Amino acid sequence: MDIHNRKRRSVIKKWIEVAIFLIMGLSTLIFSCTRRNLISEDSYQSIPKDEMVDSSRTIQAEPGTPEGVLLMQAQALFGKLPASMPGSEDDTPALIALGKKLYFEKAISINKTQSCNSCHPIDNKGAGADHFKTGKGALGKFGPRNDPSTLNAGYQIAQFWDGRAATLEDQAKGPPLAHVEMAMPNGEAVAERLKAIEHYPDEFKKAFPNEKDPVTFDNFAKAVAAFERTLISRGRFDRFIDGDIQALTGREMEGMRSFISVGCVQCHSGPNLGGMTYQKLGVFHDYTNTEDVGRFEVTNEESDKYVFKVPMLRNVTLTAPYFHDGEVSNLAEAIDKMAHMQLNKKLTDKEINHILRFLTTLADEDRTTAEPIEVKASAAAWEPPLMKDIPQGEEGDLIRYGALLLSDTYAQLGAGAKDKNMHFSGNTLNCTSCHQNKGTKRFGLPWMGVSQRYPRYRGREDKVSGLEERINGCFIRSMNGKPLPEDSKEMKAMIAHLNWLSKDMPEDVYGQGTPQFENPNRKADVKNGEVMYKHYCMSCHGKNGEGYQSMSSGIAGSHVVPPLWGPNSYNNGAGMNRLLTNAAFVHSNMPLGTRWNRPAITNEDTYDISAYLSSKDRPQMSGLEEDYPKLEKKPVDSPYPPYPDKFSQEQHTYGPFQPIKDAQKKE
Repeated sequence: MDIHNRKRRSVIKKWIEVAIFLIMGLSTLIFSCTRRNLISEDSYQSIPKDEMVDSSRTIQAEPGTPEGVLLMQAQALFGKLPASMPGSEDDTPALIALGKKLYFEKAISINKTQSCNSCHPIDNKGAGADHFKTGKGALGKFGPRNDPSTLNAGYQIAQFWDGRAATLEDQAKGPPLAHVEMAMPNGEAVAERLKAIEHYPDEFKKAFPNEKDPVTFDNFAKAVAAFERTLISRGRFDRFIDGDIQALTGREMEGMRSFISVGCVQCHSGPNLGGMTYQKLGVFHDYTNTEDVGRFEVTNEESDKYVFKVPMLRNVTLTAPYFHDGEVSNLAEAIDKMAHMQLNKKLTDKEINHILRFLTTLADEDRTTAEPIEVKASAAAWEPPLMKDIPQGEEGDLIRYGALLLSDTYAQLGAGAKDKNMHFSGNTLNCTSCHQNKGTKRFGLPWMGVSQRYPRYRGREDKVSGLEERINGCFIRSMNGKPLPEDSKEMKAMIAHLNWLSKDMPEDVYGQGTPQFENPNRKADVKNGEVMYKHYCMSCHGKNGEGYQSMSSGIAGSHVVPPLWGPNSYNNGAGMNRLLTNAAFVHSNMPLGTRWNRPAITNEDTYDISAYLSSKDRPQMSGLEEDYPKLEKKPVDSPYPPYPDKFSQEQHTYGPFQPIKDAQKKE
């Protein structure tokens, strides 16, 4: 009874804290809305922290500045994640060590094939979710609900989607005995299995020294819970909460503002951004799945129909698919649908994109950030220009028109344009789908400095080409369309914008194109690429690489998240369809929020992800056999023939590439 009273007092205390947070946050939000100097879409490009390098150096937010106001809001609405989980004060090293072994123990399933880690993987940088639509049990059957992450789980008000388990200990007992999961007949059978394993009796005795027969199902649950209380995840968001404004980029801070102003914070508040309340799914508009009645199964109260625990958003970019039934595979769609169902709002593409960027800051930093890459290059400054500094008059109007065409290509120069004579692109991509941060991100295929690099020789055409031809090459291949007239206003406008972005760039500046990618000397593993795609890429691009078109844009609109294969993607003649080109881009830019010098994905896994993308169907371009009049100029990873050597098309597509390079050197 004492335990339940403490639990109840803890919940009441938390509700009081949340109420205080909301009141304080509302006051700061009102204050911030009266200011006109917040970072805008026109000025974010100039923020040098977009290229943050040294995470040990912090710049503290100052009260009265836009960042300082946002920090006040964030601290009030979210607060700091406590240093330890409730209940951990009684956990001993022996108990935690036992729990860790039990978390990975497969003997607790009926056929000894599954452990806790099977559905909630935390090894290999896993974030505690298996990326299946719903949980797959030991007997091969799938359950009715998606497996939530075990990271930070102990901070929540309760466990499971319907909150039927009050504690981590209660939750740990569920899966081993659930028929659709591990299918053990009872707790005694689990204990007997563990007693039969040589090392467990002694380890249970160390963890529970005062018990005569410590190997019990209850103690199994206590040990697993103790280990799970160590699974605390922190991201760049936490460094911002501590006052370090350098931890987030301008876009990410703008995303936090959108998250607050749109109303997401009404449910996703507190240090875990959720997990502390129950809400009906479908407040204004019904959710499609009406079979799962949610918390009603626990309470039998009519008011609890379709009510679920609000999921915590920490590591949400690493735990696709989404919702209790796993029906939504990408996060942009989840954001869009939640705003519509819960808030009766249809978000713009800009709002969705901003919120996406904010959510990347909630990902565990250890799982998504590598050690800084040592840079031995020019120290020339990388300073994106401000949109507000574009001159007024005819010249400035042309530059601004070029920016519009490059960032809203589908609506201006694709099928979204009302004038059919303006249909030049053949898919729903925008130029900025590839050129990161509107062409201003270092090693994100930037446009800054591109004017100084053209005209230049290109082996694909075997001639010196200007920027106009380069742009049209993208329209034909990446956009799967047709070329623009080189003397058209639209071409001149795009060139004018690229020239403006390039005007102050030194020739030796470091950050053009993509960094060199050190590929493994082996054939790429497409199957591993699929696994890694689900871990790192599915949350944005979807299970089937389809990307996402928002409700506000309509199904005929451009994609807020670009597709990676299928009819709306780049065609097979595009540079992104070359494995090594794609891998260099992915390694320095993906998943969303990655800094070029702090890659989240290893070289090995990046190589395989790019091979997985290369294996997918996409539009086919005719006449590719005419590319590279001098075949010796053809890149080793060109996925289409003819070739100047006797290596197969498969090897040119998936590697290993070193033998091809060695053969070229001999020639």
